[in-house]
Amino acid sequence: MITFNEYIIKSDKLDEREMSNSQKLKQIQYYWDDLNRFAPEETKKQKLKLKFDIDDIKLDKHDKIISFKFRGKTVSEKRDYKDEYKKFQSSTKSKKYRAELNKYNRDRGTYGNGDGKDASHKNGKIVGMEDAHINRGRAEKSRLVGSKRKK
Repeated sequence: MITFNEYIIKSDKLDEREMSNSQKLKQIQYYWDDLNRFAPEETKKQKLKLKFDIDDIKLDKHDKIISFKFRGKTVSEKRDYKDEYKKFQSSTKSKKYRAELNKYNRDRGTYGNGDGKDASHKNGKIVGMEDAHINRGRAEKSRLVGSKRKK
C-alpha cells in the first residue's frame, strides 16, 4: 500500500482506483491522529486542507474520520451504488448481458431457487453452471488494478 502523500505526488500518473476508499480513509485518519491531540478540530482541518487539499472532513463521535472531499470527490466507506450503476451497469450492452444470464438461469430452473448455482460467465460467454460464490469471486481483468475499464 502506498501512503496518501505518495498517492498525491503521483496522482497525475496514477488511476484513482490504485488506493481504495478505505485505504484513503485509514491514511488520512493516521495524519489526523498524528496532529497535536490537544489542537482544536478546526485547526486540524485547516492543516489537512493546506497539506493535502482535503475539504469537508466529517467525524463521528469518537473523533474518527467518516468521509472527506479530495479534489471535489467524496471519499467514504459507503459505496455509492447509484453512481456505480450509472458508470458501469447502465449501458445497453451490460443490460443485455445480465438479461442473457438471467434467462439462462431461468431456463435451467436455478433462478431464485436458492441452490447456490449460477450461470458461469467466463470471458464474457456463458459456459455452464457453477457455484455462485466461485463465479462471482473470480478476479476478472476489469476488476484488477490498472484495468482500462471506463470511469
